[in-house]
Amino acid sequence: MFFLKKVIFKLMELGLGLRTCFSLETKDPIFVNFKLSPAEIESVKALLPPGFVLKPIRFTEDEEISSYWVSYNFYQLKYPSPKLAGIKKSRLEINTFVEDSQGRKGILVFCDSPFVSRESVKSLIGRVCDFAEWLVTKIYGCGQLIGLDYHLAERLRVSMYAKNQKVNLDLPVPEQEHKPSIQLSSDYLNYNDISFFNQGKSLDFVNVNSSFIEARFFSVPLDCKEPQYQLTMESRLFARKPDVILAHRGEIAYLVNSMNRCLTERQVNG
Repeated sequence: MFFLKKVIFKLMELGLGLRTCFSLETKDPIFVNFKLSPAEIESVKALLPPGFVLKPIRFTEDEEISSYWVSYNFYQLKYPSPKLAGIKKSRLEINTFVEDSQGRKGILVFCDSPFVSRESVKSLIGRVCDFAEWLVTKIYGCGQLIGLDYHLAERLRVSMYAKNQKVNLDLPVPEQEHKPSIQLSSDYLNYNDISFFNQGKSLDFVNVNSSFIEARFFSVPLDCKEPQYQLTMESRLFARKPDVILAHRGEIAYLVNSMNRCLTERQVNG
């Protein structure tokens, strides 16, 4: 059944057929990051699958001390087929950093994510894409197709509502953002090699090109007092402001080897 699911999943990768790997094209990614307090660390640990250990990292290269993080990673999806260029979808992965029972470091996609935006403008091709995204969540065993608005321009706007999740951001983007200088750390690059899904039952191997390694981010200020700006983050873990929001203008591509089975702790130990 697992391998049948994988074959079906490959068929649903629009325009990619049965390739072992597929290219994930993203645009304007942001990271909404929470540096975990001791109490939050224990709450996140309680949500990890058996055999997984929460790990601290330096999120950006300028950080001197490793910390425990939960990161809300929003980005726009770009379909590989030119025929789908008009389809605008956004995605949210809620991530933390872990090591599995085999000692592999990776990113755990958890808290019911990934969330993918549902098409707001009704069209035949839009319905097909919605169905494809919905089917992928069923094959992966996690994720939801929801109403999700994401836009990065002169202001950062994010709005989504799902079970146990509420995000409503409307923040100004600083004028000096055209000179971004923040770089993701070598820790982050190492952990990004693997993404664990579906409570650690499957994983994707992720390869990146220079667009990811050379990407520079800017910080979105969180201290805006004007009433037209909003900053709401609520989940089973948080009901507070994030510690930092990092944004990048541009496209980042990933090469993904998807739907690989994870061995359980019992299988590893015999």
